[in-house]
Amino acid sequence: MRPVLLWMAVLVGTLALSACAVISRQVRSQAYPPIAFEDLLQNPDAYLGKTVILGGYVIKTCNQGGGTLIFVLQSPLGLGEEPGSRDASRGRFIVSAKGFLDPEVYSKDRRITVAGKVAGSRVEPEAQMRYRYPVLQSIEIHLWPKYESSAPYPYYYGPWFYGHYYWGLHYHHYPYGFSYGRYYRR
Repeated sequence: MRPVLLWMAVLVGTLALSACAVISRQVRSQAYPPIAFEDLLQNPDAYLGKTVILGGYVIKTCNQGGGTLIFVLQSPLGLGEEPGSRDASRGRFIVSAKGFLDPEVYSKDRRITVAGKVAGSRVEPEAQMRYRYPVLQSIEIHLWPKYESSAPYPYYYGPWFYGHYYWGLHYHHYPYGFSYGRYYRR
């Protein structure tokens, strides 16, 4: 009975550590209570100087005058402050960072989580209209790693299935996990 409890404790501890937030505890305590992105988008000036934690997908990165602007498509944060689906986005925001951030590293579609102080808003042209972006002065930025599958979903590359369709259970590398379905080897 004790070995089972020990293994369960190890499993729970491992899961708890893997779900840790990427923004430091000190900055998270400054950002409490959380501000809804919709409220920030409607009236950024009401939250000037407040610390917020937001995340999403990089749209573009621009370096100018000793600083960097990162345009981000907002996405709700999930477990461990990781950005969720871009389909759940409520809008866009800009991150202002001091110094040079390489646009090749902070490239389009990279996932990002940012803690920063609200510094007002900025109006930028966006496809036949002018869009009002809330602006954050960054405190902490976490760029999530790229995950690339060795086998593009939904194909399975196995020599014994060459040229044949089959149905079955197959493991895909992150973020797909296990799936059941039809696969074809080209």
